[in-house]
Amino acid sequence: MGDNAGIYAWAVRTYECGPDGAATMASVCNWLQESASLNAEALEFSKTNFEAAGENISWVLTRLKVRMERFPRWGETVTIVTFPRGGRKIVAWRDFLLKASDGSVLGRATSEWMLIDLASRKVVAIPEGVFAAANTEREAVFGEEPFAKLRWDCRESVPDALEFRARRGDIDLNGHVNNVHYVEWMLEGRPEGAGPCRELDVVFKSETLAGEAVRVESVETEPGVFCHRVYAPDGRDHAIGRSAG
Repeated sequence: MGDNAGIYAWAVRTYECGPDGAATMASVCNWLQESASLNAEALEFSKTNFEAAGENISWVLTRLKVRMERFPRWGETVTIVTFPRGGRKIVAWRDFLLKASDGSVLGRATSEWMLIDLASRKVVAIPEGVFAAANTEREAVFGEEPFAKLRWDCRESVPDALEFRARRGDIDLNGHVNNVHYVEWMLEGRPEGAGPCRELDVVFKSETLAGEAVRVESVETEPGVFCHRVYAPDGRDHAIGRSAG
């Protein structure tokens, strides 16, 4: 389809920054999510477009990989370039570039999405029009096969695991916990001395509903690198992640 990238500018707000005055990884993930939604709308395959066609389906994020060179600070403007990158069978891929006002690259991200029926919560086939919209002008930001396998290999009890219930305020338009909250929960497991997370890989495995009990465990696998697990009391994994400084 040529260059059908969406280009969106975001001003960094105070509430998107940490104590150091720089935007957090969670804020970056929020910008990525919103930019993806806006570009999908422009290309006529957003949740709103599906609703207008009488289809009760919506996108859910299944994989996310982010690498930040630098986090923008309060008052800076971040430009996000995002474009669909094709897909395979029941998954669609989308890439992102984050740029500063001077054009330098702040970070890169890639993502994988599925469509679900909002009534049955089951995965549905992706329309061919989505794959036809794949950008043919831009290179994949991390190559054609960017995702490594992520698994939770820790067999020991994890001290200081987080335990809580998902709040109603965590729920998004799809009726489940928004993906960015999983990122926030995971990064709580990084000790303060570890510094900010600059690299993030997450696989989202199952949904969490309001009021459901959640447990979050984090283990340092090598200096500055952490593996994270978000799961239900019955052992069902909600998300597995890896973070690094």
